Amino acid sequence: MSGFEDLDVVGFLSSLRLGTSKVYGRGLKLFKQFYADKGAVSDFLDFVERDRLLPRRKRRRLATEVLNGFVVWLSDRGYTPKTIRVYVGAVQSLAKYYDIPISLRYVRLPPAIGGGSSTSPPELVPTFSLKDINGTTQFSLSQQNGKVVAIHFMAVGCSGQIYPINDYQLRQLKTVCNIYCGKKPFFIVTVVVATCPNSQLANLRSNYNITWVLGNDYDDKILDIVNAYVAYSINDGTVILVDKNLRGAQVYREELLLSTVKSTIDELLEA
Repeated sequence: MSGFEDLDVVGFLSSLRLGTSKVYGRGLKLFKQFYADKGAVSDFLDFVERDRLLPRRKRRRLATEVLNGFVVWLSDRGYTPKTIRVYVGAVQSLAKYYDIPISLRYVRLPPAIGGGSSTSPPELVPTFSLKDINGTTQFSLSQQNGKVVAIHFMAVGCSGQIYPINDYQLRQLKTVCNIYCGKKPFFIVTVVVATCPNSQLANLRSNYNITWVLGNDYDDKILDIVNAYVAYSINDGTVILVDKNLRGAQVYREELLLSTVKSTIDELLEA
């Protein structure tokens, strides 16, 4: 369709409610990034319309093919099923704005969390209390209603050894904390599993400049917090994002990708 060279995405977004506009804007920005090696977003819409106007037997279902690729691309970057569905919907809505219908019937959208998948975590996360290694600060998850919380699980060996995954996670979490801690209703807590008396957790805090709660789940010789989160299949280095209503929003079992985590936190803070 002619005229897409100057695609008016701003005009489309301005026609939406503020909250929807912000979320759809992030989704379209990511779609532009995903599609960049094939062309512009205007090219995608142009191809979709041309394909739609072909006789049914000759149609290639380009929209389905591209959007399935977008779903995989977002999944590989750790976006939640709910976010993926919203971002695909943003592309569909943009096309509709230009009178180009796109069906999602054959797009393999992931089920939303809690939608019946046996691997989905429970809706409400287990609440717990944890004393910081400073001996005075007491963290209680049940008192964090209205805040987004990142729970980081980390094993620490004798003399303070940690695996590379946690070296990476701590550096990423520090960057995240610099952005949100004290500025937004956001909190980080690192749940340590340290069974050696000389785990040197104070040195670990100093080395990584950990300014959030850092406590040892094994202080009472019982791993009650870790055991409570078995349903989340946590590994060493796992980070769980909890929304303002104390529901599990996202589980990261691999290295954190800052842009992905930041996007999810922004979405949860706006909810």
